[in-house]
Amino acid sequence: MSAEPIIAVVEDDEDIRSNVCRFLVRSGFQSWGAESAEDFYVRLLQSRVDLVIIDIGLPGEDGLSLLTRLASQGVPTVLMTARADLDSRIRGLDAGALQYFVKPVDMQELVAGIRSQLRSKRLQGEIDASVAVPWQLDAANAALRAPNQMLVPLTTRELELLTCLFKTKGVVVSKQILMQAVGGRGLEDDFHRIESALNRLRRKTLEITGTPLPVRAVFGKGLVFVT
Repeated sequence: MSAEPIIAVVEDDEDIRSNVCRFLVRSGFQSWGAESAEDFYVRLLQSRVDLVIIDIGLPGEDGLSLLTRLASQGVPTVLMTARADLDSRIRGLDAGALQYFVKPVDMQELVAGIRSQLRSKRLQGEIDASVAVPWQLDAANAALRAPNQMLVPLTTRELELLTCLFKTKGVVVSKQILMQAVGGRGLEDDFHRIESALNRLRRKTLEITGTPLPVRAVFGKGLVFVT
């Protein structure tokens, strides 16, 4: 976890979302917001997250569905909602929320709860580090295996790209080498096609495994598979 944990706020009310994000930043966190579950999935392709604050009453996919998906992948989540009745609270906690805050939320209490959950996550991560399962590439079956053991089928270009990145995990692979790996001619258009293929793979990986693909773009240099 970084020195400044990253908190995502999934809330369709722009004023509430902005106010919470600003308070989190003043409290020493990094923060970004999303107006819906669908918006959250898109933004997650560009930024990691350490904890997610979720409103239940979201447009499109509701907050409980998003919460269940994230909780199943071990992402800490808390609910921040106007629903104060006992049944909603029980459903939220049963779905995997670590804490349940009723609007209007006391911001200091919210931050204290977040810090408590992040401390628990850090301690659990230290305990589990020795048995962590890495991402695995099954070239023979053209599939990527996520740490949760879910399999992502790969196209020929996706397999070629990941094979190149897996050879040097944690090291930036240059654009030129990547283009050669997928049979390109070394033209800028070839790298644009690689980026398009990578974006499709990111979406597919998140949809199938619920886990973001740990491939990061380094501006002006290339791509790296983050270990």
